[in-house]
Amino acid sequence: MLIIRNDYKNPEDNYIEVTERKGIGHPDTLADMLALECSKAYAKYCLNNYGCVLHYNLDKLYIGGGLFKYEGGRVLKKSNIIVNLNGRVTNTMNGEKIDLNRIFKPVIKKYLKAVLPRLDVDNDLTINVNSTQNTKRDYWYTPRNIDDVPDCKNVTAGDTALCVAHGDFTFCEKLALYLESILYDKTENGYMTPRYSDIGQDIKFMVSRIGKKVEVTICLPVLKGCYKSDMEYDKIIKKYERLFYKSLDNFDNPKGYKVVIRVNYKDDRTIDKYALCIGTCAECGEEGVVGRGNDGQGLISAFRPHTVEAPFGKNVRYHTGFAVSFMAKRAVYRIYNELGIRCMIYAITRNRNSLYDPYVFYLSVDRRGYNDRIRKIILEEFNANYLEKIFSKEENKWKSFV
Repeated sequence: MLIIRNDYKNPEDNYIEVTERKGIGHPDTLADMLALECSKAYAKYCLNNYGCVLHYNLDKLYIGGGLFKYEGGRVLKKSNIIVNLNGRVTNTMNGEKIDLNRIFKPVIKKYLKAVLPRLDVDNDLTINVNSTQNTKRDYWYTPRNIDDVPDCKNVTAGDTALCVAHGDFTFCEKLALYLESILYDKTENGYMTPRYSDIGQDIKFMVSRIGKKVEVTICLPVLKGCYKSDMEYDKIIKKYERLFYKSLDNFDNPKGYKVVIRVNYKDDRTIDKYALCIGTCAECGEEGVVGRGNDGQGLISAFRPHTVEAPFGKNVRYHTGFAVSFMAKRAVYRIYNELGIRCMIYAITRNRNSLYDPYVFYLSVDRRGYNDRIRKIILEEFNANYLEKIFSKEENKWKSFV
């Protein structure tokens, strides 16, 4: 039963606010998005071939450990970036073998090639698909027929877990997402491809606000081979600082915040030399793991409740961490965009109980009224049709997972 209360607290009402965005080339973000893309690809394969989503979870993906050394205009030494896709995945159905490498490896290469154009995905990448079928339940990951996939007909929640989603974004949250977006073009499949060739993609945006002053600290890598001296490096950094400032002309600032942007600045106001060969610090030994970066709405907002579940890679059919997060985000976005109501959903499911009617189902709103229209939106989003929406072209317009 949905409970609606007029007790929404807007983080923008606080005197202080802090939010962070790990960019698409950060190893943690790469891990999240690769797990998500592999999850959706496997689910789609199952639907196309068997009419249902078989059992799997892919939310333990790891990326990193590479090492590239660049001197004199070329890479002198390299150790491949590693992607370990870990999880329990159904690999047979009706006695037919499912080629997991054939499903996952092209997906991983396609995504990385789009977001990291300097990475040679055929020669500088090692992909390991580490799946097991171990479980206490007979035939759970090796079904003999559709009867061994009970959630195909009767979907229940696959975990006892909390999901939280908010429908609006504060000025600081929108600014963090916007500043990254101006560096990319969006493809038809929803991938973000770099617009500029002299900077990498492992960019972090820290946006902090004290009163009316907003400070944006940006850590931005310049690609090796695109500068020959410290002076040329500094010139590139200043170019992008000006670009970020110029972009504010097209960014709504109704409260008149004073925005200060600093790119690669140290405390002594000199410019830190952050440079990469490929564009991600996964190339110099850093590592990324699912669930260590942005939340399911693309941010790390310190003053806002958020889901502790990482949705990336979880089973799209029945796992609370993905399914309920997906439905909740669509619902609160609609409530805000259609009714102008700021809101936040808290939903807790119990394992093997209802996925569509959580046992704690609480909506916090910023004003009274519209309850009937709110409940209508909730009913339209919390039902079995959500699976179709995941794979629809319309979904690329929704920033359900940024």
